[in-house]
Amino acid sequence: MRIERFILWIGLIWLGACSSPSKSKVSSTLGIPEPEEWMLIIHPEGCKTCLDSFYSELQLLPKESPGAVVLIAINSKTLRLHPFIENSPVPLYLDEQKLLIKEGLVQITDQILLFKEERVKSFDILEYEGALNEIR
Repeated sequence: MRIERFILWIGLIWLGACSSPSKSKVSSTLGIPEPEEWMLIIHPEGCKTCLDSFYSELQLLPKESPGAVVLIAINSKTLRLHPFIENSPVPLYLDEQKLLIKEGLVQITDQILLFKEERVKSFDILEYEGALNEIR
């Protein structure tokens, strides 16, 4: 009986550890409202030209887009230079304390994550167009 309980307990811990993050978990971790359809998490590392192009494309989203963007970055002067950061058509949030990384919802190597329909898709910054195609 004790062995069966132990195996059940280990199984539950394993299932909990393997569950993929969701936009609900991200929203509750950051204390922000959960978007209706999609959430983009951007860790602005890597190709700065690609990031600028990505931000420019995001700036063209319609204001009624049912999503949100989270940047894992410190609010700095260089970050605020891009018009998308200052005037985002969708809700934009900063994770300045890197809570999503600390909580294990985002890996340090993730560059773009798209949370949509209870799925999580990862994109490299060089492939940002794939993320845009998914949210359009």
